[in-house]
Amino acid sequence: MLSLHLLLECQVDYPVTMMRIFLISLLTGCFAHGGLRIPGPTGNVGSQRMAYVPPEMQEIEHAEPASRGTRMGRKVARAAEGFLDKSKLIVHGEKYRYDCSGMICAAHVKAGLPTSGNTRSLFEDAKDLGLTHKRKRPDVGDVAFFDNTWDRNKNGRRDDKLTHIAVVETVERDGTITLIHLGGSGVKRLTMNMKHPSTKRSADGKLWNSVLRKGKDGGPVLTGELCRGFGALWSQSNEWMASR
Repeated sequence: MLSLHLLLECQVDYPVTMMRIFLISLLTGCFAHGGLRIPGPTGNVGSQRMAYVPPEMQEIEHAEPASRGTRMGRKVARAAEGFLDKSKLIVHGEKYRYDCSGMICAAHVKAGLPTSGNTRSLFEDAKDLGLTHKRKRPDVGDVAFFDNTWDRNKNGRRDDKLTHIAVVETVERDGTITLIHLGGSGVKRLTMNMKHPSTKRSADGKLWNSVLRKGKDGGPVLTGELCRGFGALWSQSNEWMASR
């Protein structure tokens, strides 16, 4: 009877004992491998009751792999970057007009897209092909068209359409756009934000819109105020551009 009693006690304790052995083995294995794998940082686990929120990924415009069109836009932007602070516009041994539209044409040619014309003709071409738009966030490589950046007809009125053009270099998450243009100081960068077109700087001092026109007539002077819209010249077919 005593032996039977001991056997029954062992049978009752056996699951508990085995569970303890299993837990000890599991914890030993976990510690040997550096602990349990918990998603996210574990430094503050148990110290505060806060839900883990993964860090927001940095937004990259048109991250690869990208479409051919997107790659062409990037190529145009990089070509324009190559002209920053240059006093001449030379591509494959050919010299281009040293003005805003001349720089646009040179950048497109350097990117492998034969292009010619002035600001007005480039706008008309883009419009005819349905490539103009007024989105607040353009694509990299788009061109920005401007009105009334200077008194072209010298009549003292703001009636000068399509007086300037620039290339979109980057677009930030908040809508801030970096442009490359050729102005009175040469090939330089401009800043523009079409979400806040009439504000020069944000509340924290970030430049939203550069001054593009100088004058004392009280009219608009900021890039966002003078922008007419955008055109995706880089998306034109090679066949069409080669025929120009």
